[in-house]
Amino acid sequence: ESWLPLEAVPEADLPSYISDLRARGWSIVAIEQATRSVPLQSFTFPPKCALLLGKEREGVPVELLNLVDYCVEIPQHGLIRSFNVHVTGAMVLWEYVRQQLKTKISD
Repeated sequence: ESWLPLEAVPEADLPSYISDLRARGWSIVAIEQATRSVPLQSFTFPPKCALLLGKEREGVPVELLNLVDYCVEIPQHGLIRSFNVHVTGAMVLWEYVRQQLKTKISD
C-alpha cells in the first residue's frame, strides 16, 4: 500500500503548474463534461497522471481544458447532470486505483 500524493494549487497558478507537470512526463486528466470527454468506464488512465477537478457548479474553466491531455466524464442521466466535486473525485480515484491494481495483478 502507498499514499497517493494530493496537491491543492491556487487557481491563478494552475496554467504554469499544468505545464510544469507535463514537462516532467505527467499526463493531465480533467474531469469535466465537454465535447471531447470520454466516459469514465471507457477510459484507461495513464499510470503517471494528475487529475484536474473543477469548482462546484462551474466545472473546469475552458482555458484549463485546452491545456489537458484527456477529458473524462461520469455519464449521467436525468435533470441533474453532475455530482458534487468531492463525490466525483472519489469515484475517479477509485477507478484509477482499480485499474492500477488490475495492471499489477496481470503483470
